[in-house]
Amino acid sequence: MNLYSKRIPHLWVAITRTTRSLSAAGVLLSVALLARAQVSTSKPASIAGTVVKEPGSQPLKKVLLQIVPEGQKQGGNYTASTDADGHFHLENVTPGRYSIFLERTGFVGVNRRGLKSDVNVVTVQAGQSMEDLLFRMLPTAVIRGRISDEDGDPMSDVRVFALARVPGKKLREGAASVATNDLGEYRLAGLFPGQYWIAAAPPPDIRDYDQREKEKTGDAGNTADHPGDRPPDTRYVTTYYPGAYDAGQASTVMVRAGDDVPINIMLVPTRTYRVRGIVPGLKAGEKAVVDLVSQTGDSIRSNEVGSDGQFEVRGVAPGTYTATGSSLGADSQVLTARQEISVVAGDIEGVKLLLQSSFTLAGHLRFDGSAAQDLTHYTVNLRQSGLAPDPGFFISQDSFGTNAQVDRLGRFEWKSVNPGAYIIQVYGGNEQQNFFLKSAKLDGRDVDSGFTASGPSSLDLLLSSKGGTVEGIVVEREKDVDHDHPVPEAAVVAVPEEKYRRIPNRLGIGSTDQNGRFVIRGLPPGNYSLYAWQDVGEDVYRDPDFLESQEANGQALKVEEGSRQQLELRLSNVAEEWSP
Repeated sequence: MNLYSKRIPHLWVAITRTTRSLSAAGVLLSVALLARAQVSTSKPASIAGTVVKEPGSQPLKKVLLQIVPEGQKQGGNYTASTDADGHFHLENVTPGRYSIFLERTGFVGVNRRGLKSDVNVVTVQAGQSMEDLLFRMLPTAVIRGRISDEDGDPMSDVRVFALARVPGKKLREGAASVATNDLGEYRLAGLFPGQYWIAAAPPPDIRDYDQREKEKTGDAGNTADHPGDRPPDTRYVTTYYPGAYDAGQASTVMVRAGDDVPINIMLVPTRTYRVRGIVPGLKAGEKAVVDLVSQTGDSIRSNEVGSDGQFEVRGVAPGTYTATGSSLGADSQVLTARQEISVVAGDIEGVKLLLQSSFTLAGHLRFDGSAAQDLTHYTVNLRQSGLAPDPGFFISQDSFGTNAQVDRLGRFEWKSVNPGAYIIQVYGGNEQQNFFLKSAKLDGRDVDSGFTASGPSSLDLLLSSKGGTVEGIVVEREKDVDHDHPVPEAAVVAVPEEKYRRIPNRLGIGSTDQNGRFVIRGLPPGNYSLYAWQDVGEDVYRDPDFLESQEANGQALKVEEGSRQQLELRLSNVAEEWSP
């Protein structure tokens, strides 16, 4: 399915006139004109333009441009770079739609409204000499500084994060991270102008893994004395600028294009607690580990489980955590368990993590119809469903899922799958195939919108190369003018019915070119709402709350297998809270 794609229906005229007879001369003339048209459509074109630095529109040299074909059989990838005047020029470009990516260290592409723009879409006609392309780039900002302890001494190996606001939410997502050097110094580069929260996460404290401490408290980590007999634990914990332990009390740092902003943070030891519990059922020789990851994503603590199955995780700051136990059992089988816990103002006792066995999911992939396909070009992705957005520092593998390569006979499998709810997606092939997942069955039952797996099972996946296509133009009404005009640089999104929205590649996504035209290919049959937005990121238009706020703006669309539809789409307004 195409990630970036996008005619005015009333300009498309269907010529259906037929005649009962043609003269021989007329036939020859028609053949000659057809031959000329076929030559014309393959005539190479050229692309030229300028890249400027904003603000000020100064020419920007040494910009690398990558021009990638979008959904067409002809044409290849092209590259160009700007000269001292910011100009670039490409000859012998095959006609078609292209995505153009800009790259230069210390700069980021922006659109004409000054907002971040990762891709530009253009359509090149046969024989066209496109000379007036204009692209803009903005200098990125830097936040740098020093991390020290309470005595002012430098702290090395502290991971420093810049967090940005998630539009429409109270969540924050990581924008950049780096570890401090031996002088306690850090430098966060490549930041897009805006507001950021800065946080410093110290490395694990060696005392939390000291075997001598375990020996004092017993192999299980249970305190030999009453817990009140030992002094309080103090540790360096994740600290937000200017010195808050709670993300809600952190202050933001504002950076503008090209800024170099100094921000220093001091880490001071604070009260921490212990989490104790048991992982029952461990066999002799089996080892297990327990991890605590905060739900804000700014802290991770772990420790080994004792030989009797008991564990103690130390240095835990107040907060809500996911406790995960894992063990490698017999036959290299992975065992896992998960539980939510909250640490308020005291140690947590009696956590019980009951490990469950992993299993293998196997399957077979095939194409609908008899056409031969090289199935080794395809990969099947298995991912947990219902995952909350990860606003924190530590990106879980669960967010991406696990890929299984398909062999030449269509077979694939995932090993060490844990019980849970899952979705599947198929990637590969090429954009010209227009394929989609037509059917998914788990042990004979339909699971195309997701499934729950608790043991070994078999999947049967059927692909079709006849995905639906929708194309057209995005328009908006000009101010003080009584007519519409095309909208370039807009995202066009086909949103499926609700049960499919948790499957990322069920959304059809395209972009308008310089003429406001878009194309979306590979749509599975079904009912969709079609939207056109400007300056809305992918993470936003996948948000259920955002989609709910936009329901009145959607244009209904029914897609059939192999269908091709043309329409005019009006740009939707977006509330300020959802803007970057």
